[in-house]
Amino acid sequence: MGRDQGALVNPFHPPHDDSRALGVRSADEKNSVACTLGPGDRAPRAARWAALTARALRQASRTERGLRLTFGAGPGVGDELRSLVALERGCCAFAQWSVSITGDRVTVEISGDTAEAVTAAQALFPALA
Repeated sequence: MGRDQGALVNPFHPPHDDSRALGVRSADEKNSVACTLGPGDRAPRAARWAALTARALRQASRTERGLRLTFGAGPGVGDELRSLVALERGCCAFAQWSVSITGDRVTVEISGDTAEAVTAAQALFPALA
């Protein structure tokens, strides 16, 4: 499930213009599990995640409520993760995103409150976990 230190991974942000990309859709439209990232924003966002994970990802694992990504706290890692998480909160509002720094680790938690949101959170970065 998780990827250990040293593994070169290429995260993939699924195409959000296709509702099947996340594999879920809530029956209640107001609680819909969907991402609003535009097609033109997908490649640059994925490139930022890929560069950061290649440089600093230490472990990725599924959790009961979503995903946990652990990075080494090298120069600029915390700032880039906070920036990326702020962007992700804007397009993937169905999930809760948090960044915490403890010693030499920066951890990103992505979680959902419903079964659909958990499935979608786990599907955001299939190449990682």
